[in-house]
Amino acid sequence: MPAKLWPWLLLVLAFLPALLIHQPEVSMQPVVSHVFTEAIFQNPGNLDPALASNAADEEVSANIFQTLVNVSPSGAIVPGLASSVTYHGNVVTIQLRRARLPGGQPLTPDMVARALVRPLIAPVDSTKARTLLSQVVGVRRFEQGKTKYLQGVQVTGTNTLQLTLKKAVGPGFIKNLANLALAIVPVSDQTQGGTNWQFTNLIGTGGYKLTGWTLDSSLSFKKVSGSGPQSVDLLRYPTLREALLAYQNHLVNAVPLQPGQLKQLNGTELSGVEALPLPGNVSLYINGAITKKIPKVSLSQWVRAAFRGTLAPLSARYPSTLHQVTGKRAALSVWVNSSDGEAMQLAQSLHAIDPHGITVSPTSAANLSRLARSGRIAAYLGTANRFARGISVRVVPNVSFWLFSFRAPHAMVMDHQILSWHSVP
Repeated sequence: MPAKLWPWLLLVLAFLPALLIHQPEVSMQPVVSHVFTEAIFQNPGNLDPALASNAADEEVSANIFQTLVNVSPSGAIVPGLASSVTYHGNVVTIQLRRARLPGGQPLTPDMVARALVRPLIAPVDSTKARTLLSQVVGVRRFEQGKTKYLQGVQVTGTNTLQLTLKKAVGPGFIKNLANLALAIVPVSDQTQGGTNWQFTNLIGTGGYKLTGWTLDSSLSFKKVSGSGPQSVDLLRYPTLREALLAYQNHLVNAVPLQPGQLKQLNGTELSGVEALPLPGNVSLYINGAITKKIPKVSLSQWVRAAFRGTLAPLSARYPSTLHQVTGKRAALSVWVNSSDGEAMQLAQSLHAIDPHGITVSPTSAANLSRLARSGRIAAYLGTANRFARGISVRVVPNVSFWLFSFRAPHAMVMDHQILSWHSVP
């Protein structure tokens, strides 16, 4: 080999390891027909929808089992397994869809009647289901073992059944039927599940069936009907930091976020955040009977500080009935439901903007409602006006935050901020 080629050959050999190690960064592509992966932070404890007690339980159960009706992101009651639910006086009439369930069996009124009663008896004995059905005639006697059937649940036709209540019904009871605790569990899953639901391949009544479960690690699902990805994997991560690392390495497509966690995201991740709508808006409610002057705060600055620019404020200015001033005489104590992440984030951000004029008082939802109705507090953040003379300032839409690896404009969340897999590509 000519001597003048040796230096060039040595130079190539010196850089060869780096050339072999370097891999170009591959951008994440939308999941269209294969596996959709979602991060979860708890291990499901029980996949019986009547006993769902944490976010992972609910995420799984809500996508495997269907309820008779659903609540849309706007708060409207829409059909589920029932094509219609109507009420007249104290009688609720349920008309079922003519359909076959994923296991092949037809949807029948007998199946639905049995499924509604199932959560009330051992080994299920669901406290939540008992509360939701407490208005049905005969529930107390049935729970006490005085009758072997529930008097207020009757099959009235080949595709209909009726619920008779103790008093005239309203939309509130119809919404109860959308609760996951009253999801329709087919007889095959009731028998097969027994007391070990977490080790059972459930077929359910929804669009996905459970196909695999590695404890403390992952769960796998296959689509059996409807839209959405062919397969879904739930991957468990102990912390958000580890889930974000998985997201950066293209191992997960979706990460659920609490509002206070937005500050942990970098700019690239922040651009992938979707704020999925929930019923109602988060508003600042002020007791007009005792408060006229409030600290001077910019609504746009407040919302931007709270959610890092991912949400736009619903109001451009405060109502003219409120006088914004600076100084101690405009001090305001804002109460908030401590379990409402979005309201808590707003409250904490408001205090950070004006730490001298604004104090935050977290409490339980029940205590907040009690204090507001009695007129004993000046202001609170929430979704319903409980003041007799309340002044409402619409702040932001009520949302659920999700980090997606692709644009998901049609993604939807159901009750309890559960992602509907049918709504993602």
